Amino acid sequence: MYAATKGQLMRATFMAAGKAHLISPARRYELGLVDRPHYAFGMRNAAVEASALGFASITSVEFGVAGGNGLLAMETHAAAVERLTGVHVRVVGFDSGSGLTESADYRDLPHLWAPGDFAMDEAALRSRLGRAELVLGDVRETAARFVAELDPSSPIGFASFDLDLWSSTVGAFDIFRGPAVACLPRTWCYFDDIVATIEDVGELLAISDFNGERDDRRIRHPWMLRANVPFQPPWADQMFQAHLFDHPAYTQLIAPKSTRELPLH
Repeated sequence: MYAATKGQLMRATFMAAGKAHLISPARRYELGLVDRPHYAFGMRNAAVEASALGFASITSVEFGVAGGNGLLAMETHAAAVERLTGVHVRVVGFDSGSGLTESADYRDLPHLWAPGDFAMDEAALRSRLGRAELVLGDVRETAARFVAELDPSSPIGFASFDLDLWSSTVGAFDIFRGPAVACLPRTWCYFDDIVATIEDVGELLAISDFNGERDDRRIRHPWMLRANVPFQPPWADQMFQAHLFDHPAYTQLIAPKSTRELPLH
């Protein structure tokens, strides 16, 4: 606990001192010294893996756009990731456009959310967007349709889930129920609403339900991720990976030679 707290203070102090500009863009992304670093981490790591697998492009998606601040941040990160990795990043945001739907199901956490919460000003957001695409409608319909039409030469490499409700998150997981080649073999995921919840409701329950559907696809949290991310940020606990074991490239070697050697010193 002390190490994580100390790391958070180090990062906050560095940012507050305005010293981030003294570090190269590549290093800032490695250290998470950027806005919404969890998005940057997922998109950058997805691009690195895509490059190792021979892809020139990936798709990054956000489920639950709300006002649009996250989607705008993803646009910024996409441009930076392209410069750092040479991999093109398509950005797509999914939302109902009218806020949360009504639900009395305890799994949807109605004690925390109300119908219409997080509504979008569509006109205002579209006027600010550059490269990002906006897909509006019921995610239980739009996600499956999007995957069915997706060009596999730009597979989904990162997905942010901020739909709040169990039922909507279950629907968004249709991106992992379609053809395996619609995603990278290991697709990075960020779950915004697992903080202070339990496995029996919300996004964590949606993950558990998905993992029980079939044996060849799983959404898992990588072990010891926080310890391996600079400053040990709490958001590392919210990063998961969707593993598509049936993906034709799942077993393709991607680790660089330098990580597979232990020479005698």
